[in-house]
Amino acid sequence: MKLVAIDIGNSSINIGFFMGESLVIQKIKTIPLLPFSGYAKVISGFMKKEDIDKMPEGIIISSVVPGHTDAVKKACSALSKKEPMVLTHKMKTGIDFQIKEPEKLGTDRIAAAAGACDLFGAPVAVIDFGTATTLNFIGSENKYKGGAIMPGLELMRNSLFSDTAQLPDVTVSKPLSPMGKDTAECIRSGIVFGTAGAVERIVSETGNAEGENFKMVV
Repeated sequence: MKLVAIDIGNSSINIGFFMGESLVIQKIKTIPLLPFSGYAKVISGFMKKEDIDKMPEGIIISSVVPGHTDAVKKACSALSKKEPMVLTHKMKTGIDFQIKEPEKLGTDRIAAAAGACDLFGAPVAVIDFGTATTLNFIGSENKYKGGAIMPGLELMRNSLFSDTAQLPDVTVSKPLSPMGKDTAECIRSGIVFGTAGAVERIVSETGNAEGENFKMVV
């Protein structure tokens, strides 16, 4: 089976070409926004490089950047001659939304929830470490119960550097220890262990409150 799954995120556009048993991924920076012809050129150039002879007709788009959706959709239509599907909460994914205003739920979270339930089964907590760190809780019978959103690792790093007078800009990487020995190590420890601790606490507290044993999928 050949299909293309496109994830338009706040930082990057990830295009997955599922070609039988293989998966090839193209990454494009979300900013700047290109015209549809620009995306068509970039995508076709990547396909040529990867020896993908033509755009598969099965295309689905998940987007949390509405201003980019139409341009990417038009680019895919131009390359495949078929209208791509755009993921929404109304699509039949097997997920039963038990939340207020499901139409406002990010489609990246919908896709992650549907994929986790299909691969691992519910109850499950799906964690995505993107621009924002998101947690999604799907209970028994694939009921989407809710979630949590917190700043992502890079947002934390950027905020500490840009909004303080003396803290340095550091790369986010695995800390040498939970307790840093200099400022850079302290920042890494706070960001990485702080995020891990927050995620574990939210999953634990939610499991206790809901009476569910959520397995974690990252």
